[in-house]
Amino acid sequence: MSRSRDDTPQIPSDELTAEMVSTWLRRHPDFMQKNPEILAFLTPPEFKRGERILDMQQFMLDRVQKELADLRRREKKLIQTVEGNAAGQSKIHNAVIAIVETADIHALSALIRAKLPAILDLEAAVLCIEQTGALALAGANVIGAGGISNMLGREARVLLQNETSGETLVFGDEAERVRSVAFLRLRTIGHTPEMLLALGSGRDDGFDPRQATDLILFLADILEARLKQCLGPKN
Repeated sequence: MSRSRDDTPQIPSDELTAEMVSTWLRRHPDFMQKNPEILAFLTPPEFKRGERILDMQQFMLDRVQKELADLRRREKKLIQTVEGNAAGQSKIHNAVIAIVETADIHALSALIRAKLPAILDLEAAVLCIEQTGALALAGANVIGAGGISNMLGREARVLLQNETSGETLVFGDEAERVRSVAFLRLRTIGHTPEMLLALGSGRDDGFDPRQATDLILFLADILEARLKQCLGPKN
């Protein structure tokens, strides 16, 4: 038996009747909902109004309008995501340039606390160390031995938390303005004490555990490299 141009299987006309199709559809009222593509092949009745008259045209129009509205919402969300990623990438790049251009550890620590929040559109940015030592890290917060592992665990490099308040031990006076945080472990060298970059956003969703971390880890990598240059042996 030959097939039609749309490759739909042919059914002998004597096998089905309108009454059989109608009866089957009444027993399966959700058929159209589960198979909306069927609407594309149906010929709707003429537009009529009146009691107990089903308007198939309106049904099909409502379906198309819903699909278009869903498509617009997805498109808008995609555009917002792309724009947000571009803006975030630009902020990270500006922060990296500022870090690379610092002259020494004092300038670097001052940059983190005083300028990095404005560059990244945050409430606070703090360089934390576990314990004091010979290093004069101007402006760094001392959070005590084991403090970084208590926050990140022994192996994690990054921790993002949304809808959370800032800790005074970490953010100091800026803690009350913090609503979401990012903690970045900074890998150290030699006898340099453990370090942490703490970033605090004033928005509940400024940082979120589900967001990508590639850009923020890139920032941590650059800061690590600059710290090693500042704290390493002098040439």
